[in-house]
Amino acid sequence: MKRRQKIMHFLAASSAAIPLLANGQIAAERSLISPLEQGRVAFAGYGDVTFVDPEDGNSAFQTKLVPIALVQLNDNIHIEAEVELSVDEDGETETELEYADIHYFLTDTTTITAGKFLLPFGQFGPNLHPSWINKLPSVPVIYGGHDGNGIATPLLPVLSDIGLAFQKTHVFKNGSRLFFDAFVVNGPAGGHEEVEEDAHEEDAEDELDDHEEDLGSDSLVGENVAVEDDHDDELFPEVDLEATAGDNNDDKAFGGRVAYAWLPEIEVGLSYYQGAYDDNGSLDLTAYGADLNYISSYFSVRGEYIATETEGFNDGGEKDVYDRDGWYLQGSLFLNKTGIDFLAPAELVVQWSEVNKIDGSERWALGVNYWLTPSVPLKVSVDETKLDSGEDQRRVIVQIAYGF
Repeated sequence: MKRRQKIMHFLAASSAAIPLLANGQIAAERSLISPLEQGRVAFAGYGDVTFVDPEDGNSAFQTKLVPIALVQLNDNIHIEAEVELSVDEDGETETELEYADIHYFLTDTTTITAGKFLLPFGQFGPNLHPSWINKLPSVPVIYGGHDGNGIATPLLPVLSDIGLAFQKTHVFKNGSRLFFDAFVVNGPAGGHEEVEEDAHEEDAEDELDDHEEDLGSDSLVGENVAVEDDHDDELFPEVDLEATAGDNNDDKAFGGRVAYAWLPEIEVGLSYYQGAYDDNGSLDLTAYGADLNYISSYFSVRGEYIATETEGFNDGGEKDVYDRDGWYLQGSLFLNKTGIDFLAPAELVVQWSEVNKIDGSERWALGVNYWLTPSVPLKVSVDETKLDSGEDQRRVIVQIAYGF
């Protein structure tokens, strides 16, 4: 991978043709145009305006703007930063630093990164979650924190943290590539509370309701949520995966991703994450992931599988492991082969996602995208989310997203 490709992943994708718009890392590999060639500072970003109409509840408009600044200090050092600006339900402007990091390019294929960055876990988080790249105006139920729907309990948020990372790309003679990413970061925080013997079922239900209202955060499952799996009388451990400038223990989280790509069509990857979350550093959260992307000039198929293991103490004071897993599978079809000019910018999308075991859920989503320009999709989708604990919900979502 050439020296500016990693940092310019987002911008390079924006200059690709329509069939390559939302193809993540492989799409970026196809388009190597870098505005940093024109100067030392570049300004880019994305945003969206979204209308959500739930079957039960009030419809509402939402909006956000995500500016990105990129600075080239010299051929070997680049700096990037992304800030998300949005308006909450009370009309207050929320500001969040998505990432801010510095890249040092040891060679054309080797990079060291320091700062706050998106963790290389899976494909959706580091490559696909921006609204103009994501093919649906919502996210799969295995992920949380970037669609603000507050419906399902995700397995993981889109992971970001503060620390160090190492990236290496090896190019084989046949043109295929091996991507290796590793990181060490501050890691998760949280705790675990055992159920009191006189706890009432009504209290547990109240906690579950409070938890479902707070799913827009980076909490893995929420605060003291009653479990209905094999641990009926216990509470699921509280784990907070929000990036902070501190750590509640001396252990650091670590992990990475290894992927092999037969460019320009296929990429498969394996991911790992592990970090202690309690004050004593004795309880770990571990996550495993596998992802697949297949991309052609007029259709794509992608999917991810994630499994998490969260250690905690049961009501007997013994260490126990709480397992959850889930997946999503998504297919899209461009209508540019129909021969009808009006349909050429249109795209059909279908997605199925599911979380199993504790706080399980499943969601199907159908969408139609119309690309007004190569970086401005108009998206209309219908999705239905079914919850193991809670009422099902169907939504209609209309979104216009833009990358610049």
